[in-house]
Amino acid sequence: MKKFVLATTLVLSAMSAAHAQLHNTNLTLCGASPGGMWSLAATGVDAAIKAGYPGSAATYQTSSGGPANVVQVKAGTCVLGIANDGDLANATQGKAPFKQPVAGLKAIGVLFDWLPVMWIARKDFADKYGIRDLGDLAVKKPPIHVVFNRKGLLTSDITDATLKSLGITAKEIKSWGGSVQYQASEEQSNLMQNGRADLLANTIFEGHRSIAEIAMGTELTMLSVPAKANEAMIKQFYLKPWTIKAGAFPWQKNDAQTVTTSIVLFADDRMSEQTAYDITKALLKHPEKVQGVSKAMEPFKTKIMIEQKVLSFHPGAIKAYKEAGLM
Repeated sequence: MKKFVLATTLVLSAMSAAHAQLHNTNLTLCGASPGGMWSLAATGVDAAIKAGYPGSAATYQTSSGGPANVVQVKAGTCVLGIANDGDLANATQGKAPFKQPVAGLKAIGVLFDWLPVMWIARKDFADKYGIRDLGDLAVKKPPIHVVFNRKGLLTSDITDATLKSLGITAKEIKSWGGSVQYQASEEQSNLMQNGRADLLANTIFEGHRSIAEIAMGTELTMLSVPAKANEAMIKQFYLKPWTIKAGAFPWQKNDAQTVTTSIVLFADDRMSEQTAYDITKALLKHPEKVQGVSKAMEPFKTKIMIEQKVLSFHPGAIKAYKEAGLM
Protein backbone atom coordinates (compact mmCIF):
# COMPACT_ATOMS: atom_id res chain seq x y z
CA MET A 1 0.00 0.00 0.00
CA LYS A 2 2.86 2.40 0.86
CA LYS A 3 4.41 1.74 -2.57
CA PHE A 4 1.08 2.46 -4.29
CA VAL A 5 0.62 5.75 -2.39
CA LEU A 6 4.21 6.76 -3.17
CA ALA A 7 3.77 5.94 -6.88
CA THR A 8 0.53 7.89 -7.04
CA THR A 9 2.16 10.86 -5.32
CA LEU A 10 5.01 10.83 -7.80
CA VAL A 11 2.61 10.73 -10.77
CA LEU A 12 0.59 13.66 -9.43
CA SER A 13 3.76 15.58 -8.66
CA ALA A 14 5.00 15.02 -12.20
CA MET A 15 1.67 16.23 -13.53
CA SER A 16 1.83 19.36 -11.41
CA ALA A 17 5.35 20.08 -12.64
CA ALA A 18 4.33 19.52 -16.24
CA HIS A 19 1.41 21.87 -15.76
CA ALA A 20 3.57 24.72 -14.52
CA GLN A 21 4.26 25.76 -18.12
CA LEU A 22 3.97 24.29 -21.58
CA HIS A 23 7.44 25.21 -22.78
CA ASN A 24 9.65 22.14 -23.27
CA THR A 25 6.84 19.95 -21.99
CA ASN A 26 5.79 16.51 -23.23
CA LEU A 27 2.04 16.01 -22.72
CA THR A 28 0.74 12.46 -22.98
CA LEU A 29 -2.49 12.30 -25.01
CA CYS A 30 -4.71 9.22 -24.74
CA GLY A 31 -6.51 8.39 -27.99
CA ALA A 32 -7.57 5.09 -29.54
CA SER A 33 -6.04 2.61 -31.99
CA PRO A 34 -3.23 3.86 -34.25
CA GLY A 35 -4.04 4.82 -37.81
CA GLY A 36 -7.63 5.89 -37.20
CA MET A 37 -9.29 9.29 -37.21
CA TRP A 38 -8.54 9.86 -33.54
CA SER A 39 -4.82 9.40 -34.12
CA LEU A 40 -4.99 11.90 -37.00
CA ALA A 41 -6.68 14.46 -34.75
CA ALA A 42 -4.06 13.84 -32.07
CA THR A 43 -1.29 14.31 -34.65
CA GLY A 44 -2.86 17.67 -35.42
CA VAL A 45 -2.84 18.64 -31.75
CA ASP A 46 0.81 17.63 -31.50
CA ALA A 47 1.70 19.64 -34.62
CA ALA A 48 -0.09 22.76 -33.34
CA ILE A 49 1.62 22.53 -29.92
CA LYS A 50 5.03 22.10 -31.56
CA ALA A 51 4.38 25.13 -33.77
CA GLY A 52 3.18 27.26 -30.87
CA TYR A 53 5.73 26.12 -28.31
CA PRO A 54 8.90 24.68 -29.87
CA GLY A 55 10.32 21.96 -27.68
CA SER A 56 6.89 20.87 -26.45
CA ALA A 57 4.82 17.99 -27.81
CA ALA A 58 1.73 15.83 -27.31
CA THR A 59 2.74 12.18 -27.33
CA TYR A 60 0.00 9.83 -28.50
CA GLN A 61 -0.87 6.83 -26.37
CA THR A 62 -3.19 4.15 -27.74
CA SER A 63 -6.15 2.89 -25.75
CA SER A 64 -9.47 1.12 -26.20
CA GLY A 65 -11.33 4.41 -26.68
CA GLY A 66 -13.18 7.23 -24.94
CA PRO A 67 -14.28 5.51 -21.71
CA ALA A 68 -10.75 4.21 -21.11
CA ASN A 69 -9.36 7.68 -21.75
CA VAL A 70 -11.64 9.17 -19.10
CA VAL A 71 -10.24 6.70 -16.57
CA GLN A 72 -6.64 7.35 -17.61
CA VAL A 73 -6.96 11.13 -17.50
CA LYS A 74 -8.53 10.94 -14.04
CA ALA A 75 -5.75 8.60 -12.89
CA GLY A 76 -3.06 10.94 -14.21
CA THR A 77 -1.74 8.39 -16.72
CA CYS A 78 -2.50 10.88 -19.49
CA VAL A 79 -2.62 14.66 -19.25
CA LEU A 80 -5.01 14.94 -22.20
CA GLY A 81 -7.67 12.62 -23.56
CA ILE A 82 -9.95 12.30 -26.58
CA ALA A 83 -13.51 11.04 -26.33
CA ASN A 84 -16.84 11.17 -28.11
CA ASP A 85 -19.40 13.60 -26.73
CA GLY A 86 -21.63 10.64 -25.93
CA ASP A 87 -18.86 8.87 -24.00
CA LEU A 88 -18.35 12.00 -21.91
CA ALA A 89 -22.10 12.27 -21.32
CA ASN A 90 -22.11 8.70 -19.99
CA ALA A 91 -19.10 9.48 -17.79
CA THR A 92 -20.53 12.63 -16.21
CA GLN A 93 -23.92 10.96 -15.67
CA GLY A 94 -22.52 7.69 -14.35
CA LYS A 95 -24.08 5.60 -17.11
CA ALA A 96 -22.57 2.33 -18.40
CA PRO A 97 -19.75 1.54 -18.60
CA PHE A 98 -19.24 3.93 -15.68
CA LYS A 99 -20.56 2.85 -12.30
CA GLN A 100 -20.83 6.38 -10.90
CA PRO A 101 -20.59 9.95 -12.20
CA VAL A 102 -17.09 11.14 -13.03
CA ALA A 103 -16.41 14.66 -11.77
CA GLY A 104 -13.73 17.14 -12.75
CA LEU A 105 -13.55 16.60 -16.51
CA LYS A 106 -12.96 19.82 -18.46
CA ALA A 107 -13.18 20.45 -22.19
CA ILE A 108 -10.28 21.96 -24.11
CA GLY A 109 -12.01 21.93 -27.48
CA VAL A 110 -13.79 20.00 -30.22
CA LEU A 111 -11.37 18.48 -32.74
CA PHE A 112 -13.92 17.31 -35.30
CA ASP A 113 -17.69 17.02 -35.60
CA TRP A 114 -18.24 15.70 -39.12
CA LEU A 115 -18.88 12.03 -38.36
CA PRO A 116 -22.67 11.69 -38.77
CA VAL A 117 -24.80 8.65 -38.02
CA MET A 118 -25.88 7.23 -41.37
CA TRP A 119 -28.78 4.89 -42.05
CA ILE A 120 -28.11 3.30 -45.43
CA ALA A 121 -30.56 0.82 -46.95
CA ARG A 122 -30.54 -1.41 -49.98
CA LYS A 123 -32.70 0.46 -52.46
CA ASP A 124 -34.49 -2.66 -53.70
CA PHE A 125 -35.63 -3.43 -50.16
CA ALA A 126 -36.67 0.14 -49.39
CA ASP A 127 -38.65 0.38 -52.64
CA LYS A 128 -40.35 -2.98 -52.09
CA TYR A 129 -41.68 -2.02 -48.65
CA GLY A 130 -42.14 1.72 -49.19
CA ILE A 131 -39.43 2.77 -46.71
CA ARG A 132 -38.66 6.46 -47.25
CA ASP A 133 -37.39 7.37 -43.79
CA LEU A 134 -36.54 5.51 -40.61
CA GLY A 135 -39.95 6.19 -39.10
CA ASP A 136 -41.59 4.07 -41.84
CA LEU A 137 -40.18 0.94 -40.21
CA ALA A 138 -42.58 1.28 -37.29
CA VAL A 139 -45.53 1.58 -39.70
CA LYS A 140 -44.60 -0.93 -42.40
CA LYS A 141 -43.03 -3.54 -40.07
CA PRO A 142 -40.97 -5.13 -42.87
CA PRO A 143 -38.85 -8.30 -42.44
CA ILE A 144 -35.73 -6.17 -42.31
CA HIS A 145 -32.23 -7.37 -41.46
CA VAL A 146 -30.38 -4.56 -39.69
CA VAL A 147 -26.66 -4.44 -38.93
CA PHE A 148 -25.27 -2.05 -36.31
CA ASN A 149 -21.66 -1.54 -35.22
CA ARG A 150 -20.20 -3.70 -32.45
CA LYS A 151 -21.88 -3.80 -29.05
CA GLY A 152 -20.25 -1.61 -26.43
CA LEU A 153 -19.36 1.17 -28.87
CA LEU A 154 -21.05 4.56 -28.67
CA THR A 155 -22.27 4.18 -32.26
CA SER A 156 -24.32 1.08 -31.47
CA ASP A 157 -25.67 2.75 -28.33
CA ILE A 158 -26.90 5.67 -30.45
CA THR A 159 -28.44 3.52 -33.19
CA ASP A 160 -30.15 1.27 -30.64
CA ALA A 161 -31.51 4.31 -28.83
CA THR A 162 -32.68 5.90 -32.09
CA LEU A 163 -34.88 2.92 -32.93
CA LYS A 164 -36.10 2.77 -29.33
CA SER A 165 -37.17 6.44 -29.57
CA LEU A 166 -39.34 5.41 -32.53
CA GLY A 167 -40.88 2.55 -30.57
CA ILE A 168 -38.82 -0.14 -32.30
CA THR A 169 -36.89 -2.87 -30.49
CA ALA A 170 -34.77 -5.79 -31.68
CA LYS A 171 -37.45 -8.13 -30.37
CA GLU A 172 -40.10 -6.44 -32.52
CA ILE A 173 -37.88 -6.55 -35.60
CA LYS A 174 -37.48 -10.29 -35.07
CA SER A 175 -41.27 -10.64 -34.78
CA TRP A 176 -41.55 -9.05 -38.24
CA GLY A 177 -39.30 -11.77 -39.64
CA GLY A 178 -36.14 -9.66 -39.51
CA SER A 179 -32.99 -9.57 -37.40
CA VAL A 180 -30.49 -7.25 -35.71
CA GLN A 181 -26.76 -7.92 -35.83
CA TYR A 182 -23.78 -6.09 -34.32
CA GLN A 183 -20.72 -6.25 -36.53
CA ALA A 184 -17.54 -4.28 -37.25
CA SER A 185 -17.59 -1.94 -40.23
CA GLU A 186 -15.94 -4.36 -42.67
CA GLU A 187 -18.44 -7.11 -41.91
CA GLN A 188 -21.29 -4.60 -42.24
CA SER A 189 -20.14 -3.95 -45.80
CA ASN A 190 -19.93 -7.67 -46.58
CA LEU A 191 -23.43 -8.30 -45.28
CA MET A 192 -24.87 -5.47 -47.35
CA GLN A 193 -23.07 -6.57 -50.49
CA ASN A 194 -24.18 -10.19 -50.31
CA GLY A 195 -27.77 -9.33 -49.44
CA ARG A 196 -27.77 -10.68 -45.88
CA ALA A 197 -28.42 -7.16 -44.49
CA ASP A 198 -30.96 -4.63 -45.73
CA LEU A 199 -29.96 -1.66 -43.56
CA LEU A 200 -26.69 -0.61 -41.96
CA ALA A 201 -26.28 2.11 -39.37
CA ASN A 202 -22.91 3.54 -38.42
CA THR A 203 -20.96 6.76 -37.94
CA ILE A 204 -19.36 7.35 -41.34
CA PHE A 205 -17.63 10.20 -43.13
CA GLU A 206 -19.50 11.56 -46.11
CA GLY A 207 -18.17 10.01 -49.30
CA HIS A 208 -16.31 7.25 -47.42
CA ARG A 209 -14.82 4.59 -49.70
CA SER A 210 -16.38 1.69 -47.77
CA ILE A 211 -19.83 2.87 -48.85
CA ALA A 212 -18.59 3.44 -52.40
CA GLU A 213 -17.51 -0.21 -52.46
CA ILE A 214 -20.97 -1.40 -51.41
CA ALA A 215 -22.59 0.84 -54.03
CA MET A 216 -20.51 -0.74 -56.81
CA GLY A 217 -22.69 -3.84 -56.69
CA THR A 218 -25.78 -2.75 -54.75
CA GLU A 219 -28.11 0.22 -55.25
CA LEU A 220 -28.36 2.19 -52.03
CA THR A 221 -30.57 4.85 -50.50
CA MET A 222 -30.01 7.12 -47.49
CA LEU A 223 -32.82 7.15 -44.93
CA SER A 224 -33.64 10.36 -43.10
CA VAL A 225 -34.32 10.18 -39.35
CA PRO A 226 -37.53 11.72 -37.96
CA ALA A 227 -37.05 14.92 -35.98
CA LYS A 228 -38.30 13.43 -32.70
CA ALA A 229 -35.66 10.70 -32.84
CA ASN A 230 -32.87 13.17 -33.63
CA GLU A 231 -34.01 15.43 -30.80
CA ALA A 232 -33.96 12.49 -28.40
CA MET A 233 -30.37 11.61 -29.40
CA ILE A 234 -29.24 15.21 -29.04
CA LYS A 235 -30.69 15.30 -25.54
CA GLN A 236 -29.40 11.90 -24.45
CA PHE A 237 -25.90 11.94 -25.98
CA TYR A 238 -25.24 15.70 -26.41
CA LEU A 239 -24.95 15.27 -30.18
CA LYS A 240 -25.56 17.86 -32.90
CA PRO A 241 -28.13 17.93 -35.70
CA TRP A 242 -26.68 17.19 -39.13
CA THR A 243 -27.89 17.23 -42.72
CA ILE A 244 -26.28 14.82 -45.16
CA LYS A 245 -26.70 16.83 -48.33
CA ALA A 246 -27.89 15.29 -51.58
CA GLY A 247 -24.82 14.37 -53.57
CA ALA A 248 -22.68 13.45 -50.56
CA PHE A 249 -22.59 10.10 -52.35
CA PRO A 250 -23.19 9.80 -56.12
CA TRP A 251 -26.35 7.75 -55.54
CA GLN A 252 -27.84 10.05 -52.88
CA LYS A 253 -30.69 12.05 -54.40
CA ASN A 254 -32.16 13.85 -51.36
CA ASP A 255 -30.99 15.53 -48.16
CA ALA A 256 -31.12 13.27 -45.11
CA GLN A 257 -31.58 14.52 -41.54
CA THR A 258 -29.59 12.84 -38.79
CA VAL A 259 -27.18 13.65 -35.93
CA THR A 260 -23.42 13.86 -35.80
CA THR A 261 -20.90 12.87 -33.17
CA SER A 262 -18.02 15.06 -32.03
CA ILE A 263 -14.56 14.26 -30.72
CA VAL A 264 -13.61 16.38 -27.71
CA LEU A 265 -10.12 17.05 -26.39
CA PHE A 266 -10.40 17.11 -22.59
CA ALA A 267 -8.38 17.24 -19.40
CA ASP A 268 -8.84 16.96 -15.67
CA ASP A 269 -9.53 20.04 -13.58
CA ARG A 270 -6.12 19.56 -11.92
CA MET A 271 -4.55 20.94 -15.10
CA SER A 272 -3.27 24.45 -14.50
CA GLU A 273 -5.00 27.38 -16.16
CA GLN A 274 -1.77 28.30 -17.93
CA THR A 275 -1.33 24.85 -19.49
CA ALA A 276 -4.95 24.71 -20.71
CA TYR A 277 -4.56 28.23 -22.08
CA ASP A 278 -1.34 27.37 -23.91
CA ILE A 279 -2.80 24.22 -25.52
CA THR A 280 -5.95 26.02 -26.62
CA LYS A 281 -4.03 29.01 -27.94
CA ALA A 282 -1.72 26.74 -29.96
CA LEU A 283 -4.74 25.20 -31.68
CA LEU A 284 -6.33 28.59 -32.28
CA LYS A 285 -3.15 30.08 -33.74
CA HIS A 286 -2.18 27.09 -35.87
CA PRO A 287 -5.33 25.49 -37.33
CA GLU A 288 -3.38 24.79 -40.53
CA LYS A 289 -1.27 22.29 -38.60
CA VAL A 290 -4.41 20.33 -37.71
CA GLN A 291 -5.83 20.62 -41.23
CA GLY A 292 -2.56 19.54 -42.78
CA VAL A 293 -2.22 16.10 -41.19
CA SER A 294 -4.74 14.47 -43.53
CA LYS A 295 -7.49 15.23 -46.03
CA ALA A 296 -9.92 13.92 -43.42
CA MET A 297 -8.95 16.79 -41.10
CA GLU A 298 -9.12 19.57 -43.71
CA PRO A 299 -12.62 20.70 -42.56
CA PHE A 300 -11.22 21.69 -39.15
CA LYS A 301 -12.05 25.29 -38.24
CA THR A 302 -11.32 26.99 -34.92
CA LYS A 303 -14.97 28.02 -34.54
CA ILE A 304 -16.02 24.38 -34.01
CA MET A 305 -13.76 24.09 -30.98
CA ILE A 306 -16.36 25.69 -28.70
CA GLU A 307 -19.35 23.82 -30.14
CA GLN A 308 -19.99 21.30 -27.37
CA LYS A 309 -22.13 21.27 -24.25
CA VAL A 310 -21.29 17.97 -22.62
CA LEU A 311 -18.48 19.38 -20.42
CA SER A 312 -17.75 22.79 -18.98
CA PHE A 313 -14.64 24.32 -20.52
CA HIS A 314 -11.41 24.55 -18.60
CA PRO A 315 -10.88 28.14 -17.31
CA GLY A 316 -7.62 28.34 -19.26
CA ALA A 317 -9.40 27.36 -22.47
CA ILE A 318 -12.11 29.94 -21.80
CA LYS A 319 -9.44 32.62 -21.45
CA ALA A 320 -7.97 31.71 -24.85
CA TYR A 321 -11.38 31.61 -26.55
CA LYS A 322 -12.31 35.01 -25.14
CA GLU A 323 -9.07 36.49 -26.40
CA ALA A 324 -9.83 35.03 -29.85
CA GLY A 325 -13.36 36.50 -29.80
CA LEU A 326 -15.02 33.10 -29.86
CA MET A 327 -16.60 33.49 -26.41
